[in-house]
Amino acid sequence: MVTVTEATPADRTALVSLLAEMAGFYAEHRDVRTLAAAAEALTSPAGRAGPFCLIARAGDMPAGLASLSGFFPAFDFTWGLLLKDIYVAEAHRGSGAAHALMTAAMQFAATRGYTRVDWTTDGTNARARALYAKLGVAPSGKIFYRLTGSALAAAACGDWLAQGKAP
Repeated sequence: MVTVTEATPADRTALVSLLAEMAGFYAEHRDVRTLAAAAEALTSPAGRAGPFCLIARAGDMPAGLASLSGFFPAFDFTWGLLLKDIYVAEAHRGSGAAHALMTAAMQFAATRGYTRVDWTTDGTNARARALYAKLGVAPSGKIFYRLTGSALAAAACGDWLAQGKAP
């Protein structure tokens, strides 16, 4: 049976193990210090904006996590919630952990007064898209944009065409 709770400082060791596996899944290399700092941040929310973390367990074993962040404004100048990441450890895929994390994220939003939950997934992530379809959630049709690294630095200086693409 999978249970989900809001992560606390007592869960940091379990979160470090999940975050390390998640970093490997996404081909990101993270040292223990970075992972420990991430686990600390995920269990030290700063008001309604968070971040918040839900942890799924199968018995005593960490099975997955969902990271959440509040944003303002959402509909009618209310608070919304961004489901930033949902990750289920490989050993627990197919166990219902993803479904339990999604349900817990929606319960978190509803009980704390967030009026909507937004999330994204890569177009190539067929497993996640199948989960959301199974839950009856259709894509919203919004297009997602991102700037990082040198493109972010260039835009911060007003050089929006640094990548050779018209805005």
